[in-house]
Amino acid sequence: MSSLRLVPASMANIPIDWTRVPEASMKKLAKWGHDWENEVMVTKPLPKTFGDLAKWFDESKFFGYFGPELCTLIMDISEFAFQAASNQTGPRFYMKYREQIWFLLFTPGKRNCIMGHSDNIAHEGEDDSEYERWAAEEVVLAEKFDARLERDVLEGKAGMVEFTQKLAGWNAHTLESYLETGQLGDAMISLPMSHPARKAFISSMLSGRFR
Repeated sequence: MSSLRLVPASMANIPIDWTRVPEASMKKLAKWGHDWENEVMVTKPLPKTFGDLAKWFDESKFFGYFGPELCTLIMDISEFAFQAASNQTGPRFYMKYREQIWFLLFTPGKRNCIMGHSDNIAHEGEDDSEYERWAAEEVVLAEKFDARLERDVLEGKAGMVEFTQKLAGWNAHTLESYLETGQLGDAMISLPMSHPARKAFISSMLSGRFR
């Protein structure tokens, strides 16, 4: 599960225009638009702001599950749902996933989103009662990174992520690279199990070449 840690205050109230998002992506988004009340599934209204959208993905299988459909949804939201802006850092949110803090950075009016994560986080102790303190520490970590992220984006360093695989000191990749890897994976898995290309792809996945 991916647990929401931070939406920068300056980003939380950015409005979302769902009328411009392609229908196929809207159907994918609907996966997160259901709640259960008194054992009856109800459809939630679409999130009105970026902060509301981030909350939709809280405590869900989000980071770590970026197949082609989810990548396309995020890129469509980035390109169509936000008013294009210049000379400022795009909307972003931070989530705890496994042992890292992950971020997703949108680029209003464009599809070149960036996703990345911190190094592994080491918390002292293993008592579940410490969860709230750990979560607070993770928020502080995200806030410190966010200041560096905004500086580096404004300096144009986001455009180099494809080559450096770093942004503001954290590991980072373009969403386009996740999309391409996911599409390749779907193509390889559709081949017979004995096909040499499928065997080579599975071997590369197991060795960590594709992430």
